[in-house]
Amino acid sequence: MYARNVAQTAAREGVSYLRLAGDNPNADAYLGRAEELSVGYASKLGRLDGVVADGAIDEATGRVTMVVQGEAVLPLGGRVTVVQSADATLEQFRVDPRGRP
Repeated sequence: MYARNVAQTAAREGVSYLRLAGDNPNADAYLGRAEELSVGYASKLGRLDGVVADGAIDEATGRVTMVVQGEAVLPLGGRVTVVQSADATLEQFRVDPRGRP
């Protein structure tokens, strides 16, 4: 259960960062950093092994996704693979059409 929570939180952290890519002309530059954040969180704080994070930006739908996978060592021996994902809407700021500040 702990490993699943760690992977889920790592995916959410990556998505939180990735959401900021919305107004950036080079949105793909955010992917690598968001994946690094997710991997760092899951491996260092959550102690998962072999962590892989895969982020995606779908500009057509305005959604971002992060999938985190890693292995947890069970207390009585053995390993279990956990996979968790998170998604959200891109942050995009638009000018007020009414022309007000």
